[in-house]
Amino acid sequence: MGISKLQRMIDDLCLCEEVKVEKTGLIIDGAALYYSLYYNSYPKLDQHCGGDYPGFKDDVCKFFEALQDCEVTPYVILDGASGSEKQKSLHSRLKRRLENAKTIAESEPDAVPKGCNVLPPLVKDVFIEILKEKGIEFKQCLGEADPEVVSAANQKQCAVLSHDADFCIYDVNKGFLHLEHFEWKRKKDGKIPAKLYTLSKFCEHFKLDPALMPVFASIAGNDYSILEDRGRFARQSSSSGEYSIKRLDGILRFLSKVNLDGLNDSQKRERALSQALSHVGKEENQTFKLSIQKYVQLEKPSSELPSWVRKKVERGELTTFVISVVDQKTMMLPALVEDFSQRSSYTAAYPIRQYFYGLLIGGQMCTEYDRDREEIKDKRVPSIGKQLQLEHLHKAPEGLRRRVFEEALQVQTLDLENIPDQLKLPVCVTVFWFNNLKLGQKPETVHCLHALLLGFVCDRDGPEDKFERKMKALKDEGVSNWQPRVAHAFSQWLCCMRQSLHLNQLLCSPLPESQCARLYCGPLLHRLADEETFEKLLKTLRGKKKKLYQDLKTIFHLLARKKTLVIGDSVLKDVDPEIPATTLTYRSGATAGDIEAKLKLLAQDEHRFDKIVIHVSNNDIQNHQLEVIKPKIESVCNFAKTMSHSVGFSGPLPSRTSPHIIRSLSSFNCWLSNWCPENYVGFINNWKMFGLKPGLIESNHIYPTREGADLISRNLAKFILS
Repeated sequence: MGISKLQRMIDDLCLCEEVKVEKTGLIIDGAALYYSLYYNSYPKLDQHCGGDYPGFKDDVCKFFEALQDCEVTPYVILDGASGSEKQKSLHSRLKRRLENAKTIAESEPDAVPKGCNVLPPLVKDVFIEILKEKGIEFKQCLGEADPEVVSAANQKQCAVLSHDADFCIYDVNKGFLHLEHFEWKRKKDGKIPAKLYTLSKFCEHFKLDPALMPVFASIAGNDYSILEDRGRFARQSSSSGEYSIKRLDGILRFLSKVNLDGLNDSQKRERALSQALSHVGKEENQTFKLSIQKYVQLEKPSSELPSWVRKKVERGELTTFVISVVDQKTMMLPALVEDFSQRSSYTAAYPIRQYFYGLLIGGQMCTEYDRDREEIKDKRVPSIGKQLQLEHLHKAPEGLRRRVFEEALQVQTLDLENIPDQLKLPVCVTVFWFNNLKLGQKPETVHCLHALLLGFVCDRDGPEDKFERKMKALKDEGVSNWQPRVAHAFSQWLCCMRQSLHLNQLLCSPLPESQCARLYCGPLLHRLADEETFEKLLKTLRGKKKKLYQDLKTIFHLLARKKTLVIGDSVLKDVDPEIPATTLTYRSGATAGDIEAKLKLLAQDEHRFDKIVIHVSNNDIQNHQLEVIKPKIESVCNFAKTMSHSVGFSGPLPSRTSPHIIRSLSSFNCWLSNWCPENYVGFINNWKMFGLKPGLIESNHIYPTREGADLISRNLAKFILS
């Protein structure tokens, strides 16, 4: 984001020219614009509840309408992925944003410290959606946007609009307009008041050769390098400003005195850097030279992406996350405002990301950077799915691409024919999200579900009726009682939504694209998550909106019904297959008879499952001979089949409590491994897998170790997904 405090110094020295912007082209740093519009909105847009995307859309549209009124033609350039050389900087930035997210989560909306901001997760996607809708010319880069912004500005002879102080370093022919001083809301007579920075005026003030500006940036401190000088430059400054301003002033004064006679620009930079390093007692360092080159050589980054993927990224039809996954095998998961006492909201979308990685990098691992409590931790994530090769994915039949999407979200999209196109993807996401939370489901989860479905019905652009007026009034009232658990449930939904949106893009849209801007308004949904408020709004539904809500409820229950039950004894206590819609239940010492009794209790409440997996242990063997156990196994299996079309057994572990038990268990496992396929029942042979590796069973010879529980979890997950 450029040199800290540089813009402050420029403003203090009044080095910018006041101008009126009209009848011109304008190159816009897209990321800077959407950050600025969201953070500086009035009234302030929501950051507590996952974002206010309808409100954000209004502000973006007003901005571009102001440009149109002043005959300013915008060309927007968006960032792609950052190079590996910025990993340290990106990690530090992610940590700062995580701290901001926690501060926001723990503060009242009107008590958040100034400058403490976190961008809601769908802002960039909504911004691109608006650019397409309004026909604004734009491009999404494969790497950093800065070089392409400068090239486009000089080619089109336009100024640059951004808040990134790096544009004070580049030689932009028509200058740099800082967003803070671009007063588009105060346009008058077809003109926008602004302040224009030019490199020539800055260098003239400091009597500095413009060729040395990249050297200044590299040692002053940017995303790539900073020279630790222990206050030496600041002590040479005559500036009356704060320390950081004094330091910048001192560096500029020092560089202006370097003898550059008879040197070309490259040699000038080399000498200036060498003298600056020598001045503070540092040796020559390649880091500074690479940092300088970023400003001098405006090169497009190379990428391993296939050409069809590159084109989709540049057209804004595919997320830039694909670049870092393919080229660096990494994924930085942005900070979220959520309940920090719970696991990261991104956990909810973990299986979807695995399919996303699988399509991009085959069977390779991807390193994710995400929150673990209040720290950033890296985690290696295995990818899923090898059905499609990235090189030819866009040529695969639509049916196959749709099946991959269905497998990732565990839904059947054929059931969606009565749902409007723009809601098909959100409905699938909502089913996945709800099923994924079943294991730890709380009352607020159900309330959030109802709120989302009712929110899908809302159409601000349609005819206004009593329902829409009530919804608008509710949004305008805001949220007075922020509930962490409700916020966390919605945050999990947003993570699932964004990752599903990106997976659908990568699969070349087997499902119609969604209008993200109308899908989610955080403050409104938080109010609707209150049961009493929801019921009042529900009563105002009429006509087509009432029918749509009923259709959404019907299809949701149809899709969400597909679920799995894993049942057994306390061997399962540390097992977690991490598969959505999987319920795991166990009881210490449970026998086949106990399991059947539990199934009968569930059946009384009309529970049905897509799959039932019964884990059998050594509890029956300890009390009975094999011939006595066989009918009990057959009985529990037959009853399970009345509750599910698919039943499987997870076999016993090789317990070594006594020679007699081990022989009996071995015979039982051998019989079960033959009986299951003969009776069209699935079987997981834990005995075989646990016997191949030591350290999987605890010293009591009964329970699995953590590694053993993880192995059972993987075996169950593979069986459930098969």
